[in-house]
Amino acid sequence: MRKVYLDTNIILEHAMQRDKYLEVVELFHLAESGIIDCFTSAATFFTIAFFLRKEKNSKRIFKTYLSFIKTASTHDDDLHAAVNSSFTDIEDGFQYYSALGKCDAFITFNKKDFIKHQNKKLPCFTPEEFLKLMA
Repeated sequence: MRKVYLDTNIILEHAMQRDKYLEVVELFHLAESGIIDCFTSAATFFTIAFFLRKEKNSKRIFKTYLSFIKTASTHDDDLHAAVNSSFTDIEDGFQYYSALGKCDAFITFNKKDFIKHQNKKLPCFTPEEFLKLMA
């Protein structure tokens, strides 16, 4: 599982230095070491920018993120698939379908929101679960 998609809550946890910050740091170390390739949506970066809007070092923070997190392309087909899916939280659907077919794993703190929707081609993991797999 080399290509991993990071749900917004993963990067936000790090950016806001919340409770599970250290789990995300471990994931980021794997990415910075070239062990995994991280992807997310452009929309995730917009969301993070909103939360960091008063942070004086936000550009530096984004430069760091962009050095090891790539932006996954989202196409009309991805959006239509999400809208036509069983996801009740459409943003979750947009994220998941943006990753499907492009990544090997979907990393989120809200795994319960994805379990019944996940495809065998894109399993969902919490950071803790994924880190255990990589150990």
